[in-house]
Amino acid sequence: GERERWSQTHTPGWLVQGIDAAPRYLHLLGRQLARYLPAPKMDVEHSSARYAGLHKVGEGSFGQVFRARDVQLGRQVALKKIRLRDVHVMPIAALRELRALQRLAHPNVMALHAFYTHGANLVLVLPYLPLSLAAMLEQRDAPLEDSRASSLAQMLMSGLAACHASRLLHRDIKPANLMLDDRGVLKIADFGQARLLPLDLDVELTGQVATRWYRAPELLFGSKAYTSAVDIWAAGCVIAQFWCLSPLLPGESDMEQIFQVMTLLGSPTEEVWPGGSLTPDFHKLELPAYEAASWEEVLPYAPRAALVLVSRMVCYDPTSRVSAADALVEPWLLQDDLPG
Repeated sequence: GERERWSQTHTPGWLVQGIDAAPRYLHLLGRQLARYLPAPKMDVEHSSARYAGLHKVGEGSFGQVFRARDVQLGRQVALKKIRLRDVHVMPIAALRELRALQRLAHPNVMALHAFYTHGANLVLVLPYLPLSLAAMLEQRDAPLEDSRASSLAQMLMSGLAACHASRLLHRDIKPANLMLDDRGVLKIADFGQARLLPLDLDVELTGQVATRWYRAPELLFGSKAYTSAVDIWAAGCVIAQFWCLSPLLPGESDMEQIFQVMTLLGSPTEEVWPGGSLTPDFHKLELPAYEAASWEEVLPYAPRAALVLVSRMVCYDPTSRVSAADALVEPWLLQDDLPG
């Protein structure tokens, strides 16, 4: 009947035809991926036989992450296994991450060594970087030294500038998605929420992106017409964490997150955020009057030049936020103390 016809239409072919058909369908998926992502990454040299000593180091809704050794090149790698619920349809997050990593080649963006299929999984082969910025900050009991804070901020903004120059929005910048290699070089990782900025500015984007504590006001108020400024807001919150060590705006719900923002920046008036009242959810809330806090009081250990930059990133009006490229010429980021 109707249910049977629906099942035949929506069930993966290898489940309909039997498990023995799975390798053929996965091979077809690999060929489709290779056409869609033409860079010479997917070939017979990259398969499960090439990687030894798998040790699970992480797990999420997408699948699992394993540490492994590339026996051919003698280096440690991270294998990100993404479950394919339907081998005819690429998971959108996996496709976005593949396209983003292949689009960018920058020292402050996580590299993609290769990818291949294994069983009902798509496997991304990435550098193994065991330390995230989140873990590094959690281990500290004092704010970062100015030179180190400036260096990390410069690398973050440099990586973001490369993303934005390619019209790529990351949409989930946070300390847990910023990795550090053994030389202290910061790498932007996890492009599962990344999206190319449409050339048509009238195209609506997904509103439910970014981790709440790093979510820009326009997203909190339901906007689906946003720009790379959402990454700038998130990056500003990350940089502020160099001195407070814990999240700058730790709301426990979307509503509380809005009040966290208001406690910091004051009420979102037309003066500080022209057009803010036009966001979809703005008038659904009764917002009390708040006075803006002083950045010097919020981040008392931060140098003045750093506060100037952070205040230009963490502000209501998206059009007033400094771009990643312009941030790189801010005085605080011009210190020549990058890891070599």
